[in-house]
Amino acid sequence: MFHSLQVFLSGVVLGQVRDHILYMISGQVGIIPGLETCATMAKSDGVFKTLDTVLDVGDTQIERAASSGVNKFTMEAQEVRLRPITLQDLYRGNLISDEIFAYGEKFLADVDGRKRIIGKDPKACVNFFSAVIENIKSDASLQFILTTLSDVTEDYEVVCWLVSVTSARTQLCHILVNVFYRNDIYSKVQASLIFARLSAYLKEDGLSEADMKEYKEDMLKYLSSTISYLGSQPEYLDGITIGLMTFLRTDAHREAFFNNNGVKPIVTNLDRRLTFQLQYQLIFCVWMLTFNETIVNKLKDEPVVLALCDVLRATSREKVKRVILAAFRNMLEKSSKSVADQFAGQMIYFKSLPVLTVMMKQTWPDADLQSDLEFLSERLNNSLQDLSSYDEYLTEVRSLRLEWSPVHSSDKFWRENVMKLNDNDHEVLKLLVEILRSQNPVSVAVAAHDLGEYVRFYPRGKTTVEQLGGKEQVMALVNNGNPEVRMQALLAIQKMMVQNWEYLGKQLESGKA
Repeated sequence: MFHSLQVFLSGVVLGQVRDHILYMISGQVGIIPGLETCATMAKSDGVFKTLDTVLDVGDTQIERAASSGVNKFTMEAQEVRLRPITLQDLYRGNLISDEIFAYGEKFLADVDGRKRIIGKDPKACVNFFSAVIENIKSDASLQFILTTLSDVTEDYEVVCWLVSVTSARTQLCHILVNVFYRNDIYSKVQASLIFARLSAYLKEDGLSEADMKEYKEDMLKYLSSTISYLGSQPEYLDGITIGLMTFLRTDAHREAFFNNNGVKPIVTNLDRRLTFQLQYQLIFCVWMLTFNETIVNKLKDEPVVLALCDVLRATSREKVKRVILAAFRNMLEKSSKSVADQFAGQMIYFKSLPVLTVMMKQTWPDADLQSDLEFLSERLNNSLQDLSSYDEYLTEVRSLRLEWSPVHSSDKFWRENVMKLNDNDHEVLKLLVEILRSQNPVSVAVAAHDLGEYVRFYPRGKTTVEQLGGKEQVMALVNNGNPEVRMQALLAIQKMMVQNWEYLGKQLESGKA
């Protein structure tokens, strides 16, 4: 099962896998310990470590290809490779020099020897791709050149050679970003994938202040484009996420990605029907974000735990479970106590504990997975004992997905906890009003019901709900197409009116006296 990892990390026992991978992911060093020896061994066998495979621990390349299913990005890449191009038009138009033309003809013709050619003169390779990508006009020709560069940059050693050339860190990266402004989505995704690989290993030494400023501007353009593709190009999700898995190995990149609202499209995609491989790649990106303590503490405001729990309950794949548990552990260990308690409450409420209980009865050969499993099981069971009914309710409301759990219809719950809905500047009430705009009819119906109960049990509830815009939204739901939503909206309005009548009755009684 771990053939691909064994080829590249010879001698690394299974229980040590994560430690070695984390060296690369954390960005603390540029190479996995022992990789120099591994690369030397690989040269003699003609086998080289690829960036994407080392991030895909647990599957052979054959298993990964089979699991990915047929997607448009992969199919287009296969078709593009069958359409080789000629450089004659660029040469005749004086768009490339004699030197670049000669290099390109040799490079493109020698498919099996491309790595050897790059190793002899990385700078010539950078100059070739920079000139051709910048000057090529045809979409079909650009697709072929970018696919060729994408193929060779799967090799970690090639990437290291290329980023050692200063112009690769400035000129080539900038030219790749310019591809984002073309119309062809396939070329855009390939350019973003190559940019991600180069930037993941880019070093600042040797760059001028102006070069660094330009690179950072290019990185923001990459993020903007990639995050946009995540939300709008599901057919190309494989290529996009492979690039992100590499890009997010650097802590500064994680912060930039998070600050550009990159988590939202990941969560949105996890709600869709995906192959387990795409689930794995998206969740891997989340896992890498959880190594940053600042980001972890802010993830409490995103529906990340809900999305991961949904996948955890549904998946049968060990690799998907493993990366989810690893992300959960980071959330609990790297966040503040209050945030960790909130995460634990979410994991419990969204039914991860039954899955963990079943997993605990199995034997797992991966020592890291077993360790995460034991840690999470103990931590969540301890949290369960301290969890009050209001804690569960708060977790549910913050998730923005409500269900008809017992607390919603319990008079005892509302009598004891109604005042808490005013805490933190009416946080819960504002969330309930927000849920009224949800596309989930069950959530909308429960939110309308809860606002009605708040008004029923809190004397000044009607005024508060009205000030927050809740009354107007509930009234608009009376004409909703869903019968349950209509009924709960009518009942909530009735409760608001009844309170008003009771107040009027008291005033009349007072006048008679």
